[in-house]
Amino acid sequence: MKSKYTQLIGIIGIAVILFGFKPPKNVKSPKDDILYSKYGGNVDSMLKGERRLDSINRPFLYQTFEDIDEDTVSIDDESVILDKAEKMTQFEGGQAGLTEYLKTATTFIADTLIDKKANVVVKFYVNTFGDAKNPKIIKTDNPSFDLQTLLIIENMPKWTPATQHGKNVNCYITLPIQYGF
Repeated sequence: MKSKYTQLIGIIGIAVILFGFKPPKNVKSPKDDILYSKYGGNVDSMLKGERRLDSINRPFLYQTFEDIDEDTVSIDDESVILDKAEKMTQFEGGQAGLTEYLKTATTFIADTLIDKKANVVVKFYVNTFGDAKNPKIIKTDNPSFDLQTLLIIENMPKWTPATQHGKNVNCYITLPIQYGF
C-alpha cells in the first residue's frame, strides 16, 4: 500500500519537473486588486486600514473584556471555585441529614470490605446547581475504600449552593467519611 503512494507522488513530481508549474490563466494580477491599488501594495497598511474599517462596521468582533468585574461569575461557570464563601454550602437537611446519608451509604458496601475499618477524607466542590462534582481522595487509611467513597459523593442528593455577594457560587467541601466505626 505504501509503495503505491510513493509511486504516485514520484509520478506527480516528475510531471511537475518536466512540464513546469504554471498557475491558472484566469487568475488576475495582484495589481488589479482594489485593495492592492488602494494601499499601494503595502500589505501592513492594508491590513491596518481594513481592520479599522471592519472594527467600525462590526465592533462586537473587536470588543475587549478587560472591563468586566472579576467578582462576577456566570451561573454555569465552573472554572472559578472558591475555598470559602460568605455563606457556605449546606447539605439538604443540615448536618443531621448529611450524617444520616453517610450512615446509610456506608452500610451498603462490597462484601470484600465488610468488617474492615477506614477513615477517608474526600474533597469535592458543590456547583451553583447544588451538585457534588469532581471528588478527589485527600487522605485514606485503606485504599480499598476509595472507589466506594467516590461513588458515595457522586450519588449524593442536591446541596444548597454557597453564596457570595448574593449570588450562587461553586465552593469546595472537604468531608471525612468513616467506614466500620
